[in-house]
Amino acid sequence: METATTPVPGVKISSSQVLDSIGRIAPILSQHVEDEEKIGRLSAPVIDALRAEGFFKLFLPRSLGGLEIEPLTMANLVEEVAYYNTAAGWSLMVANTTLPMLSRIPEKGIEEIFDNKPDVFIAGTVHPPMMATRTDGGYLINGRNPLVSNIHEAQWIMALALVMEGEKPKFTNGHPEILGIYMRAKDCRIVDTWTVVGMHATDSNDVEAKDVFVPDHRLCMITPQFTPGRNFKGPLYKIPAACANIACLLAPVTIAVAQNAINELKVLASKKTPLGSMVPLRERGVMQRKLARAEALVQSSRSYLHEKIAQCWLKIMGGESVSLEEKAGLLLASTYTNQSCVEAVELMYTAAGTSGIYLRNKLAHYVTDAQVLRQHGFMNESRYETAGQVYFGLAPDLPIIEL
Repeated sequence: METATTPVPGVKISSSQVLDSIGRIAPILSQHVEDEEKIGRLSAPVIDALRAEGFFKLFLPRSLGGLEIEPLTMANLVEEVAYYNTAAGWSLMVANTTLPMLSRIPEKGIEEIFDNKPDVFIAGTVHPPMMATRTDGGYLINGRNPLVSNIHEAQWIMALALVMEGEKPKFTNGHPEILGIYMRAKDCRIVDTWTVVGMHATDSNDVEAKDVFVPDHRLCMITPQFTPGRNFKGPLYKIPAACANIACLLAPVTIAVAQNAINELKVLASKKTPLGSMVPLRERGVMQRKLARAEALVQSSRSYLHEKIAQCWLKIMGGESVSLEEKAGLLLASTYTNQSCVEAVELMYTAAGTSGIYLRNKLAHYVTDAQVLRQHGFMNESRYETAGQVYFGLAPDLPIIEL
């Protein structure tokens, strides 16, 4: 009987073991998609399956019971899970993108957050920053943030907060002081705002904090230079945020959506004969061109993304640092992948004709999911400008790229 790849503290699980384990849970991931879109969140069986395989702990150190897998395996895993269930793939991004920040907070904070329970779910939000006011032993946090995915599953919420002096942000050396904070989810209020065109099951609602106390051991100052905690000394925790948070965890979801759209169009084109034609869709030149263009967009952008991830990991493993221009390259590859895959989805939608407008057709869902994914702040069209700023020697307008 096959068993889950449950992590054992300190024991390494191979990349092949991690990827092979997806086959065990694929039927569970697939069978709940329709119901999840209706209720606006992942189902308990899907959450339980992902948790049992350790997929919410890809970025957690093995010493804390995580998988701590290398970046390219992570990107492949997120893509594969998203292939079966887009929102499930998104949840891997949510749960794992908050974990690298833990390397910056004191050990006491690590102990409190996990409390011998490595399966805790940490949701995250970074924009707009909340406000942090100094008080005895920590800070009082106030603010309201949108797009906090999987919020109903979370025990903790990671957020960014501006340190305030009265009514204004505090500046040091010309830059605002920004904290990374970990709040108990039960101390915040969930505001139901997730009525959107796509990605329905991601449960990406607003979160509001009113005078939520965060002690000093559950926060850190956000700066490019820091000393990682004792559990975070491995090479995985030296990769930049542009690789960890964006290239490995975000862009692969859009790849999966685009590949699904391509596959769905292939099935449809073998059956449908459009109005005014005597041959099925697949025998028409315009459809063949659209399919080929979509395949080229997905395959080329995926190769580009994986090349940049592999180059980054090679430098880290060689003991070298990753330059700002190389970080911009990771952001650029992620942006190009996201935008190219959205274009591929739209090609498949237009090729499908009126068949694509019906909600009973999976293509309709891939199209609306793609419209949400194309707008993500870390890989929308404006990130081309961010990369260009770095290439011109200018300060980037996305601060996370410098981390």
